[in-house]
Amino acid sequence: MDLNNRLKELNKLPEDQAVKARIYERIHNKGKKGLTLWKEGVLLLTIALIALFLILIPQNSTPQTAGQSIQTIYKHFGGKEGKFFARSSSLYTSVEKVEDTIVYNFFEDVTQYVEEADGKLGNHITDVVVVRDRQEEHYQISDTGMLNVDSGQFFVGNSETYDKVFQTLYSAKATPWIIILPLIVVTVNIFSMSYYKRHNLQGSKPSKRMWWLLVLVLAMLSSVFAWATWVGPLYKPLMITFALLYGFVFWYFIIREERTYSIYKVETIKISIISATLVLIIMFY
Repeated sequence: MDLNNRLKELNKLPEDQAVKARIYERIHNKGKKGLTLWKEGVLLLTIALIALFLILIPQNSTPQTAGQSIQTIYKHFGGKEGKFFARSSSLYTSVEKVEDTIVYNFFEDVTQYVEEADGKLGNHITDVVVVRDRQEEHYQISDTGMLNVDSGQFFVGNSETYDKVFQTLYSAKATPWIIILPLIVVTVNIFSMSYYKRHNLQGSKPSKRMWWLLVLVLAMLSSVFAWATWVGPLYKPLMITFALLYGFVFWYFIIREERTYSIYKVETIKISIISATLVLIIMFY
């Protein structure tokens, strides 16, 4: 029997309506609104819970010295005279918990150092918060001396101990994480374009809704930078929430427009990777 005759015989077979219905549902992505949506929600929730767990776990214990009355010391690198930005928690960006016995011994009794009435801070300044007996004390330490922000007292830095303390406090922790974000964005886009090319697919095109969304994101980023410049460090859990919200908004308003399931999956993976990278950057910044 030749091919044409075989096809004619197949056409005479009764149709299986159940099979046709299942195929129809899969073609129209009915499954994407059920199990897939559930998977994406669990993924975002898992990222949020892991991030919050990692930043909220207890930190290393404070160095102990004889007659210790200082509970914790925090620093904010790169301060400016008259603008005190340090916070008494490392849950803020650019705020570090100090773990150095020499620094704790130094702040045990700062009155032993020479006080000057009209002293001026140098060009290199670090903000310091000393938590003593559950009360906060605020200092700005520089290469020439230290200012008690609360009382206005200025202490001259003319000793070897002072130099060691200043060098310890005036040191920025390396944060290469910020460089990772553009690399991740470029990498995932290269992989997605390669995938589309191999499978003869056309990637998503920006719509008017997408352009408005990008404008909104840029406005949010501008607000964040303005806050960090004029108000102070940003609260990490809040920033992580914004990072996850960014991922969800893009996933909902842009990816939901895709009707090709393969493109939908690729774009969802891209958004998830970028959001997870943002969370990691915030955690370690």
